[in-house]
Amino acid sequence: MGPVSAANQATDTRTLIIESAYACFRKQGLQKTTIVDIAKAANVSRSTVYEYFTDKAAILEASAEHASEQFYREMSKAMSQGETLEEKLSQAAVFVSQARRAIAAEKYFDEDAVSLLLTKDAGVLLRECVDFLAPHLSAAKITGEVRKDLDVAAAGEWFARILFSLFSTPSSSLNLDDPEVVAEFVRAHVVRGFASERPRPRRGG
Repeated sequence: MGPVSAANQATDTRTLIIESAYACFRKQGLQKTTIVDIAKAANVSRSTVYEYFTDKAAILEASAEHASEQFYREMSKAMSQGETLEEKLSQAAVFVSQARRAIAAEKYFDEDAVSLLLTKDAGVLLRECVDFLAPHLSAAKITGEVRKDLDVAAAGEWFARILFSLFSTPSSSLNLDDPEVVAEFVRAHVVRGFASERPRPRRGG
């Protein structure tokens, strides 16, 4: 077996352990799942699990990362339906606002993965979302969709916080189950705010 094959096998084994752990977490819960359970589910020895992960916390962290990658992969698919930044961010908002209901129904993501994702520290989740949004905002500066002096990191964090709120907080005035309501909420307030500075009022006469 050459070095490339060995590396591929190691990657496959690590992925198998992560996916098996995720299956155990779904079935038994995060607290009750043990290393032995994960090893049995992966059909590997406990020592093999320890070759890749120091403890259950490390497996949990890797599983949360796996869920995160899956989440952003699906959000990218949703955003690809739009051509402009406004359309892309509107689609991202619709995706997130419907995550708990529509995602599970479409079977490409589920509540357990969301719960696993949320085991991450809130600051880590925010940074990941900002990093995900940055290329889209930077590209929009080049195309002129947003102003040239837009602070990409700050704008990304602002919109990431909006997405977090859409995910977790119901509205008393908006029907967040309606994709068009969510999309218009973003169109009206987000990209147009990124596009140009408000004229400053003149001082004095």
